[in-house]
Amino acid sequence: MKKTNVFKYYAFGYDYGLIRNDGLYSYDMKKAIDMLESFFDSTEELGLEVTKKACDDLKEILKELKESKEKKVDGELSGRIQTEIDRIDIVLDAELKLKEAFELTDKRYSLDKLLYNPKKLLAKDVFDGLNDHTKRDFHLACGQIALTLPTGVAFHLMRALEEQVKELYCHFKKKNRMNKPMWGPMIKELRNKRNPKPSEKLLDLLDSIRIHYRNPTQHSDLFYTIDEAQDLLNQTISAINLINSEI
Repeated sequence: MKKTNVFKYYAFGYDYGLIRNDGLYSYDMKKAIDMLESFFDSTEELGLEVTKKACDDLKEILKELKESKEKKVDGELSGRIQTEIDRIDIVLDAELKLKEAFELTDKRYSLDKLLYNPKKLLAKDVFDGLNDHTKRDFHLACGQIALTLPTGVAFHLMRALEEQVKELYCHFKKKNRMNKPMWGPMIKELRNKRNPKPSEKLLDLLDSIRIHYRNPTQHSDLFYTIDEAQDLLNQTISAINLINSEI
């Protein structure tokens, strides 16, 4: 997926319309050159590969404009520009019909935070203290909520939180740790150990998420709705914040 600013298409269409309208007749030569160069640059930037290939003859006219000693575009040159643009227009019209844009719909959290600033969803300084795997999974989960990919959200949130459960386990369990720590057994050992240990509030929350989300997420026949995914994000945020307040 490629991020594209829709305004670029608007600006491209506006400038293209000016060129097509009268072939830049009587335009200042420098302005005409700038507009044609901008047109060619836009075909590249917007990925209009077929249109770009159809512009070879128009590029030859651009060379003539650059070599011309005239101050303005005369009728002969503007006529040739218009002829080329009319020919290109058929190609451009067909290629643009193959382009589609998808608009992101509002979610419970702002799209800016979900896509670019997921650290702001967590308590102050919590995100910076997470390990790289947790950061990446949490960021991916937030981005997938913005893109309405709920089942993927659950997968990445559970990976992110399980990493944090391991951090919690290793913080409180200094000796005789499991070789392959698993979510459920880790919580059980933490419950049964002597103080210091995590609060019952935190352990109950982590157990609830494990039972109602983590275990079901492993089943291949389960699909989440976007509301369920956002509910899970709420609980994951609470859990990560609590873990980091106790370690």
